[in-house]
Amino acid sequence: MMQLQLPAVPMAPITSPDIPSGPEWCYQIKWDGVRTLVRLDGKGGVELFGRRLEPRNHTFPEIVSLLEPLRVGPCILDGEIAYFDGIRPNFQRAKLGVRKRAHEDGLIFVMFDMLNSNGEDIRKLPFKQRFEKLQASFPEKMPRLFVTDLHFDGQQLWKWLNDREWEGIISKRLDGPYMEGKKHQYWFKKRKEVRLVADVVGIKQRDGQVSSLVLRYEGRYIGHVSGLDNASKQVLKQFMMAHPGECPFPDLSNGMKKSDVVWIASPFNCRVSALEFTESGLLRQPRLLGFGDGE
Repeated sequence: MMQLQLPAVPMAPITSPDIPSGPEWCYQIKWDGVRTLVRLDGKGGVELFGRRLEPRNHTFPEIVSLLEPLRVGPCILDGEIAYFDGIRPNFQRAKLGVRKRAHEDGLIFVMFDMLNSNGEDIRKLPFKQRFEKLQASFPEKMPRLFVTDLHFDGQQLWKWLNDREWEGIISKRLDGPYMEGKKHQYWFKKRKEVRLVADVVGIKQRDGQVSSLVLRYEGRYIGHVSGLDNASKQVLKQFMMAHPGECPFPDLSNGMKKSDVVWIASPFNCRVSALEFTESGLLRQPRLLGFGDGE
């Protein structure tokens, strides 16, 4: 296969609470999927790479099959492998390919940038020109393989996403080059805050004192949350002593195995928010909102 040069790391958007505005900005939907670079040799040869440039052909053979028939010339594409359930992208379903190596007919590949076109490195070109080349190479939107749309009203797109509970928005400068990592001011992301009701299945202690709550959601471990006041800590300490239980998870990370956790026999609900789910399925920067299901 013709070895077109990959970046050391893919360009990454910077998290921001704001959506920049002005004629120099455009916007794309943030698909809730697995970041993927694709290298095509123009003759049916396909290579998939993950965020850390690890080979992914064996974990996503269904995406390889989608790309093999294409004859668009040698190129490098940037996008996301996502699972679309007909209503919105589903990150956990997309992760099945990484975690279980299962065949998923619902997986799609959404393209949003192009790094190399017909053997020419185009990373220094403005995003507007790179995107135009990408659209010209893939003019047809197929159900499972397409270029994501470009929008020019960020606030309107944000409202559309929130109304449908999609993940977020990526703001991009039209004149920005493709730069590795986050050392730039050209791409920004704003995510819809994750809010959910989780089961408290364990209480983590530090120096013999209650420190945080161990959480379960849809049967899996999603991390732990702190932010407890002293009164809550006293009630929780009495509760865990009265309701000792067993760990509900078949496997624990080494960090959790070393932690001082008291598992409880009678889980209860708590409401939490977070920035997002990480690639490993844990809540990023979780915040305790309260107890009960809120109804």
